[in-house]
Amino acid sequence: MGGNLNDDHMSCKEKILSSILSKPTTFMKLVSESKCATETVEKYLSIHLTNGQICQKKGKFRILYSPELNEFDLDFFELMLNPTIKAVTLVLLKSNALSQIELVAISDKSNPSVSRALKLLLDKKLIRRNYHAPYSTYEMINKNKIFGYLEKTSPTIAENFDQFDLCYPKPSIFLTVHN
Repeated sequence: MGGNLNDDHMSCKEKILSSILSKPTTFMKLVSESKCATETVEKYLSIHLTNGQICQKKGKFRILYSPELNEFDLDFFELMLNPTIKAVTLVLLKSNALSQIELVAISDKSNPSVSRALKLLLDKKLIRRNYHAPYSTYEMINKNKIFGYLEKTSPTIAENFDQFDLCYPKPSIFLTVHN
């Protein structure tokens, strides 16, 4: 059986398992993509969790994932659930070092949310800060490593990354199309 969630011949139980094993997801996204009732999804998740076929992490979001996914990939997936962090990460993956003001302009996000995103990315040691008095620029520390995380956790974005243009369409449009 392929991982195509639009296959009407797959049962809800199969769709749910197939989806989670192909990439991590949130509970709400799983309900939406599988087109199965919330109660049905909950019932099959319980079975898959009991059988050890899938794992879950509860925090701000309920994340469901394959037992084969490593901790770094899971942390990256959880980080990318924040739209501003996702936007800043994708822009920095596609560009050289940028200032916070440039990131605000390109990502179409507010200055305070970009500031919080940069702090989190710095804390996770995914980006570096370059000081140039009176301003700073930010850049990815290891683009290949970050792209590897993206391939495992957000294959749709990774596969369409070459079409992502910093000028047109706006990154915000790209991010909504490939949620």
